[in-house]
Amino acid sequence: MAEIDQQVIIERIRKTPNYDKLRNLETNIANNDAMTPEIEAAIKAHYGSLARQVVADKTGIDLTNLTPAEEKIVLAVAEYVGLMKRDHKTTSRTFQQLKNRGLIGAAETAVSRAKPTQGFTVLSDADRADLSYEQIIIDHPEEFSERALWYAHRALGLPNATAKPPTNEDASTQTRTELLLDWLKVRRTSSPGTITPYSNAEAAVAMGIGDMAKFGRTHGNIQSRLDFACYRLRLPPLGMTAKQWFSRAWNWGETGWDFPRDDMQKAAQSRVWSDDDFERVLHMTRTLPGGSSKLWKDEAAQHPEAIQSWASGLAPAEEESFWVLVCNPQKWAIDEFLVRGIEVASWGVRRSDRGKIKPGQLAIIRVGQDRRSKSERDGRPQLDPGIYAICQVLTDPYEATGASDEFWSPGSEREAGWPTVGIRYLKTFLDSPLRIETLQEKAPVVSKLLLEGFQGSTFPISGDDFRAVAALLGMRIDDLPKPQDAPDLAKVLQNIEDKYKDAAPEVKQRQSQYIERGPVGAKVKKLNGFKCQICEALGWAPIAFRKPSGEPYVEAHHVMPVSKLEKGSLHAANIMTVCANHHRQLHYGGIDVSIGDEKFGLKIEGHQISILRPTV
Repeated sequence: MAEIDQQVIIERIRKTPNYDKLRNLETNIANNDAMTPEIEAAIKAHYGSLARQVVADKTGIDLTNLTPAEEKIVLAVAEYVGLMKRDHKTTSRTFQQLKNRGLIGAAETAVSRAKPTQGFTVLSDADRADLSYEQIIIDHPEEFSERALWYAHRALGLPNATAKPPTNEDASTQTRTELLLDWLKVRRTSSPGTITPYSNAEAAVAMGIGDMAKFGRTHGNIQSRLDFACYRLRLPPLGMTAKQWFSRAWNWGETGWDFPRDDMQKAAQSRVWSDDDFERVLHMTRTLPGGSSKLWKDEAAQHPEAIQSWASGLAPAEEESFWVLVCNPQKWAIDEFLVRGIEVASWGVRRSDRGKIKPGQLAIIRVGQDRRSKSERDGRPQLDPGIYAICQVLTDPYEATGASDEFWSPGSEREAGWPTVGIRYLKTFLDSPLRIETLQEKAPVVSKLLLEGFQGSTFPISGDDFRAVAALLGMRIDDLPKPQDAPDLAKVLQNIEDKYKDAAPEVKQRQSQYIERGPVGAKVKKLNGFKCQICEALGWAPIAFRKPSGEPYVEAHHVMPVSKLEKGSLHAANIMTVCANHHRQLHYGGIDVSIGDEKFGLKIEGHQISILRPTV
């Protein structure tokens, strides 16, 4: 091959942007008999460069000044990830192990198990066993423990001096703690999910403890230390996810009261454990000293009431009350509502739920199939079925006078007398909802009503189901308000009206609908005799129809749009009362409105009319 051709190929190799393309290029070069020692060296060097970038990006590990074994581990990870990606499989756990333990530690942990690693199998099937962790350990024994070397020999079919692996006596307490944490995470039924119960002997093997008689005290210390981290985080004790909690984990002294261990174990076993839970526990254990007995004894001496409160407050998940609020976007335009950033509103509940739903409880809003036409969506994209908000219930159910805001489709409004609660939107996800198809894939064990839909306005779900949804939305339930944190809705409404009488609303307050639905709009409606002021000015019948209660139906319209953040837009003097048709026409029909000191001026369908501004 001409020198110039070889240099062109080498330059192309160096510019290849990713692992897959480099592999294809290598295959093409070989198939065309163009491989030379120089080209082969360039390919190998570029594989290393790309591999280092992938590992660095995914783990944050500093890849400067690596040992020979570490250099090979980087290449092994990149090759393994590429093969798994080819088969459409994920490798997030591999990067998490590297991030937690470093390059050598991750290889040690991976090989020191009863069965060969998945990486070994995948690489062997692809004729790349030379890049397996096991082979790297054999090639560089000086960088690994005798225990890792024993397992590597066995996986590769090489002889060992002993029939059993060396004990892991040199492993640190934190190493064993993290081994147990990783193992428990793998035992989840899904991600997030409950942990499949296990024996203490199985947990001991996961930590590298083969002889329970000899190392039982070590096992108890690790589990007790893990449970102390859970106590600090107000989580159920992870060690009690076992079939039978390990007595030595709780053998650190008398408390003067009995731990409700059965309830604690039930809470631990029924909890849906998220990746966030494990990450928090991991970071907490890294702040703790090695011995757990002194931790618990000191805490019991200084804060016995805190331990008792934690242990007694770990109610099983099924005793908690959480709700799903069901929304049909064809009846109520939740996308338009969420765009406004409104914080407080109301929600109708099933009559059968009115005695169960309470202030302070948490809820999620589930949107069903969006069957609106493009014109009905007013140009907005169609909504996917999914979870679009996390809310808190603010009030006990009350008999509402009827829902009639601008977000309802004509004829779909909630009837008067329907049980209704006030709710506060804690977090909305209009731009990044948790799609039902994702929920079905990631948490298939949650309520079928949540996964498949429900023909009703509300239904309860378990605490486990709520935690699973919250975790997939990136929320930690411990960060959400507790039932006792629910504000008094009437006081909130009055405070907002007083505060914003002459104020220009700020985007961060997001209170427009909050006032429109509150006492201000109701007072203006009553002041105007529940009449459509436009119909009356045009000489038409000012009352469209009466609700079942006998009260005339009318809506409140803010003349200065609150969204423009103008001073006074939240005050009663900015409201006129109109029928549903004229309300829609005001928003979408191009009616010209001017604002005088005492009157609104309107130009509608060739007519010029005046409407008195209210004073409340």
